[in-house]
Amino acid sequence: MLKSTNICRQTLKRLPVVSINPNNGGISNLKNAKSIVRSYSTANLSSQVQNVELKSREQAVVDKTTTISTSINFGDKSSGKSDYSKNIKLSDNKSIVLVKIGGGVIEDNMSALIQSLNFLKKIGLYPIVVHGGGPQMNAELTAAGVEPEYVEGLRVTRPQVLAIAQRVFMRENLKIVEALEASGTKARPITQGVFQATPLDPSTYGFVGNVTKILTDGLASCIGSDYIPVISSLAMTEHGQVLNINADVAALELAKAIRPLKILFINTTAGMKDGDGKVMRHIVLDQQYDNLMKQPWVKHGTKLKLKEFKNCLDNLPLSTSITITSPELLQKELFTKSGSGTTVEKGISILTEESQLDFGRLSKSFGLRPAELKSLVEREKLKIIVNSIYTSAIVLRSLPSSPSTYVVDRFVVDSGSIEDESADSVFQAALAKYQTLVWKADSATTNAQTTAWFRKIADGFTKESGFDVYWNNIPLQDVARPIAMCLAHRSPITAAAETAASQAAANLIQAKKDKYRIGLLGARGFTGGHLVRLIGNNPSLELTLAASSTNYGKPVTTEFPHLKSDLLFSQVTAENIDKYTEDSGIDGWFMALPDQISKPYVEGIDRLAKQPVLVDLSADHRFNNSWTYGNPETNRANIIKSKRIANPGCYATGMYLTLYPLRKAGLLDGEPSCFGISGYSGAGSKPSEKNDLNRLRDNILPYKLVKHTHELEVSHQLSQPIYFMPHVGQFFQGITLTISIRLTRPLTKEEVVQLYTKQYQNEPLVKIDVDGIPEVRANANKHTLTIGGFAVNGNHLVVVTTLDNLLKGAATQALQNMNLCLGIEELEGIKKEL
Repeated sequence: MLKSTNICRQTLKRLPVVSINPNNGGISNLKNAKSIVRSYSTANLSSQVQNVELKSREQAVVDKTTTISTSINFGDKSSGKSDYSKNIKLSDNKSIVLVKIGGGVIEDNMSALIQSLNFLKKIGLYPIVVHGGGPQMNAELTAAGVEPEYVEGLRVTRPQVLAIAQRVFMRENLKIVEALEASGTKARPITQGVFQATPLDPSTYGFVGNVTKILTDGLASCIGSDYIPVISSLAMTEHGQVLNINADVAALELAKAIRPLKILFINTTAGMKDGDGKVMRHIVLDQQYDNLMKQPWVKHGTKLKLKEFKNCLDNLPLSTSITITSPELLQKELFTKSGSGTTVEKGISILTEESQLDFGRLSKSFGLRPAELKSLVEREKLKIIVNSIYTSAIVLRSLPSSPSTYVVDRFVVDSGSIEDESADSVFQAALAKYQTLVWKADSATTNAQTTAWFRKIADGFTKESGFDVYWNNIPLQDVARPIAMCLAHRSPITAAAETAASQAAANLIQAKKDKYRIGLLGARGFTGGHLVRLIGNNPSLELTLAASSTNYGKPVTTEFPHLKSDLLFSQVTAENIDKYTEDSGIDGWFMALPDQISKPYVEGIDRLAKQPVLVDLSADHRFNNSWTYGNPETNRANIIKSKRIANPGCYATGMYLTLYPLRKAGLLDGEPSCFGISGYSGAGSKPSEKNDLNRLRDNILPYKLVKHTHELEVSHQLSQPIYFMPHVGQFFQGITLTISIRLTRPLTKEEVVQLYTKQYQNEPLVKIDVDGIPEVRANANKHTLTIGGFAVNGNHLVVVTTLDNLLKGAATQALQNMNLCLGIEELEGIKKEL
């Protein structure tokens, strides 16, 4: 009789997995190496097989569809060796995106291209541009009476062609640079000096080079001075001979050297097309390369691209992918789940031999130290099948009385790998090697997705004593004994994890003395990115959970690519937030959810005996007097005593701090009128008409001109009605407010300035501009709010206020509030950036 089984909840830094223990059907969110063990009772087990459902072999084959992976975002560096002696680190604080631009884009879509490059820069990424010029070259050659020649996708470059190439590349390079400069973005042309090469095969290709070295002095100079480098695909030999390099090849050789965060190929077709002219959404090279290269439509430039893509990705970390898209669809590619264009990735191999395994990475899935896991595997003769990026694994053990039958001791998969069927690859490898498999799952606790997957991969299953039991390659008349033995099986990994769990829990309690553990609910978008960064800046805080249902199991870097973090997204719901809070020892939650969503989550927190701090960035609790309004400059004493903080809105922060001194002094006569313009980041990262750059070009968009949430919020907090007219501008981030106020009595400018100076003289995040008019550009990317532009005419006062909507208007203020509630110095994590 099996008296109890266990679910082991664990936390981890790198491996984005759910551990499914078939011995009890439990699913463990693996959040770090610390384990918290819970026990569940099971009923008496019977050896009788009842309610057997058996799929035919034919149906099982039909149900298994071709595996196509989605973008791989996990894992360490590829084992492939780079062509270069070392990786080149161009900058310590900038996230490089390599952008290869096709000549057709320069010719037909320059405006959208420039917007895309500016967009990348504004969200914290740093483009390095490599451009082509194929259409322009062909036009020039035709005009000169020269027929373009290609061999295996490479342009044959005779002396006359080389001369034209240098002239064309210089011209096209300057087009990009001048367009960037005209848009307000600094850029530099680099037509030579990055690529050193040797002649590829002069008799065949003429002056075409094979890149042997990357020279980065020019790139480093550009980046250090905040310029976008625009690079032509021309190389030089050691002796100064100019050579032509295919632009695709040049970009990918540069990528191998600098290891960018992302590789983008921008073209006019918005992807790579197949033989039917349809854009291929995903290309997984490890699975598809050989077959693609045999296709009759893969020739010339397409064949060269695929060959170079594989060569590049073989030499880069497994997390690296190449995206092919158009300028117009770039934002969709970066910020929507479905994306747009073609994503090319290396793919995943399957490891089946113990000698191939990295026990350091595997151990994080089970709450054991690497040496403990390795010893356990050897002692218990466990078999492990795992994919090369360690997101899916299966642990097996042969049954003592039936050595040819293996019970699955543990499934380790993530939700995404079940959805895209990449977990199937691991299971099929295990099935091919060990053939006869049996496993069980607790009927009550196994989720629907996992149950459906088990039924898909199994030949048959039965329900017995609260368990679902599954098998492969066992005749129906012979399944009774293996099922009985499976039901009686006790996982050695579970037993070992239980021993380690108590020590891990003790370590968790000990660690809390040094750092407060923070959760972020709704961890996505621009504000979420700044919150993650600021929490990381704070030596007194540790971001323990970042919850996002759409990104569950992925690294936070998939949502915030400019960040440096190993944290994985968790799936926290209103139903389980109390367990996550308790199990992970959360001291404070940032709730960055849309409006009208937070209520059930707060109710979940209310179930806990020990209440964490809640800082809600939505509008849900700004009108609730049981929550404290989180404006530290005016309400610090109450914030320190509270555990429930309603973080002010972005516009509201500017209006409230501007009007507060006047309201306090009894100087407001009637309703102030507030005219505001926000950058389009205020509309969020989800594409909409309010962040559509085409619509915003040379334009501002008014919206919600009466009863805006922030109008109601400030009116409520001041107990004074105001009028607010919001607009969206064509700049990325920042807010400007021009506020017209009727005073109860005439004041001079000096009296007004004195009033504001006295109110905020000890507030480091509020600046008073006595004589100037604050500008959005001067305050963007800063934690401070600036009040100035004071214009007085008797009892009519106009004040101008600027702030960054993502920082003081959201993330900065949220961190101030959390720090105050936890007893931390208010500007910890902020002050180094002032």
